[in-house]
Amino acid sequence: MARFCGVLASLASLQQFVSAQTIVSNGRILPANTSNISPAVEVLPQSSTFAAETAQLTDNVLANLTALQLSNISLFGFSTNNSNHKRSSGPVCKTYPGDSFWPISLIWDIFDLLLGGALIKAVPIASPCYKNFGNYDADRCAYVGDQWSVSNLHEEDPTSIMSPLYQGLTCLPDGWGPYGNCTMGGYPSYVVNITSVAQIQLAVNFARNLNIRLVVKNTGHDFKGRSAGAGALSIWTHYLKDLEFIESFTLGSYSGPVIKAGSGIQGTELYEFADANNVTALAGEGRTVGWGGGYIAGGGHSPLSSKYGMAADQIVSIDLVTPDGRFIAANEIQNSDLFWGLCGGGGSTFGVVTSYTIKVHPRLDPIVISTFSISTSGNNVTTDVFWGATKTYFSMIPTFVDAGTYAYWYFFNASNVLSLTVFGWVAPGYTTESFNNLTTPLFNSWSGLGIDVEPDTTQHSSFLDAFNQGFPQESVGTNVSRAASRLVSRDNLVEPAKLNTTFDAFKSIVKRGGGMVGVATTGGPANMTIPDNAVNDAWRTASAQILSVVFWDSGATLQEAAEALIEFNTTWLEPVRAATPGGGAYNSEGNIIEPDWQNTYYGAEKYAKLSDLKERYDPTGLFYTIHGVGSENWYITDQLVGLPTQNGRLCRVAQ
Repeated sequence: MARFCGVLASLASLQQFVSAQTIVSNGRILPANTSNISPAVEVLPQSSTFAAETAQLTDNVLANLTALQLSNISLFGFSTNNSNHKRSSGPVCKTYPGDSFWPISLIWDIFDLLLGGALIKAVPIASPCYKNFGNYDADRCAYVGDQWSVSNLHEEDPTSIMSPLYQGLTCLPDGWGPYGNCTMGGYPSYVVNITSVAQIQLAVNFARNLNIRLVVKNTGHDFKGRSAGAGALSIWTHYLKDLEFIESFTLGSYSGPVIKAGSGIQGTELYEFADANNVTALAGEGRTVGWGGGYIAGGGHSPLSSKYGMAADQIVSIDLVTPDGRFIAANEIQNSDLFWGLCGGGGSTFGVVTSYTIKVHPRLDPIVISTFSISTSGNNVTTDVFWGATKTYFSMIPTFVDAGTYAYWYFFNASNVLSLTVFGWVAPGYTTESFNNLTTPLFNSWSGLGIDVEPDTTQHSSFLDAFNQGFPQESVGTNVSRAASRLVSRDNLVEPAKLNTTFDAFKSIVKRGGGMVGVATTGGPANMTIPDNAVNDAWRTASAQILSVVFWDSGATLQEAAEALIEFNTTWLEPVRAATPGGGAYNSEGNIIEPDWQNTYYGAEKYAKLSDLKERYDPTGLFYTIHGVGSENWYITDQLVGLPTQNGRLCRVAQ
């Protein structure tokens, strides 16, 4: 009873918080507005070389607001030991629009004043196609529909994501689905367009103190829609674009050149900046993927991983806002336990990163990139010969990976034509001649099967040149397919019996009408000392990551899509899991309904350590993402079995 009364008292206090804001000036009580409230920020020039990081919310700023007697200033205050209760002691569900404790518009207005005008009231990106949001615009609707598969459209929008299936498909542009209405669905309610640390701190404190769901979006590239969340406040880090090259930098065990990059930097931007400074940095193969978001936080495989390891292995130091609202650094020296978890333990879990400092490598000259394909179309290659050729390629992947190369490939069965395409075989340090020597055994083997290949191989003087040659911008926005990751160990491709079982398991995916997309790479190059971090250990022994892909009809209902995913998860994928025991998977490109996901995506031992970190740094569960550390303590209401979305209220699992 005492605890119940305490909860009632705190709820009554919360009701006052969300209903009014005033200040006291010259003894008079006045409404707070732009004439008497300035952005809540203090500039600390010595704290960072990045302007965004020098602008912080401090105790001094909060004290000044308190002196003005801004009512309910505690809404924006830092967490204390008294307020930092365990998850189980808080409300059952996150506060949701329409709840009596949801802030009234005046509170959001005051929040916006303190943010310096950075608050955006969210609307779906395709809402101009409909009349219920008051912004109907036929021309804008046509543009959104035309650009729906282009990532730039979504990354420049404060709410849009590139896997709309997990938003709930509640507001699609014309021609992209049979769903003829527009609601918010899994989109957040408000977005803070971040340009400073202070804005992140205010958003973190506001969401934590009012029990509002908090999500983080960088670009919206995500196979699981993890930057969406119904009724959430979203932190949009896309414009944290500062970059700095430091030729000589020492911290902890590392001494050498680094790049410090804002968390809004995208892969191509990092590659271009590194190239301009005559060095090489690691990012992904997706041209517009937000490098400083979930990519590097989740480990981050790269076209250079076979030579240098994972993107997370390059991290020297991290600047971030933690769940208590404080701005800190994490590295080998400071907050080293958190540093361990931030390097591969997943994004939107321990805080909001504002910048990474990463080690960089010498300019790659020479470097080769190669492309080729084989198929059963028009060249007398039978189905059996094709499967024999692709199996030979599988068997040789470890040799190519051990040699420091990376290959991006896919094969599908389209209209009974089987095809294998390798369109990004990257060989750092190779000339055309040495690359041909490496690959001759493969092509000679294929020639013996009657398959003659003339690869398009070019030599370059930097990684950026090779990347621009071999990696076009990919399409996004589909709602008719999903993928499931599996990390395939070297042993599975080297030992004949294991190779047979492994190849047959993946072959069955294609024979069922699905596809395979793979990268031949490893997170554990033989010439590299593996750092102690949270990257899944399965990456260290892998020679490939393979995505199994399922498709369904464009006119399918959500129920039919869910049924397809359930069959995919069981009938299709169980042989793959059985063939690769302990293989693990890559969370960032993983199956949305993966069983035993803690062990599969993290490894049991590392997940236990990450869970302890989560309890210490985020005891109230402020940060949640599906399959993120601690997410087993939460669920989203009103879900369709087999097809979880972010379209529902976030609630605690009963303890």
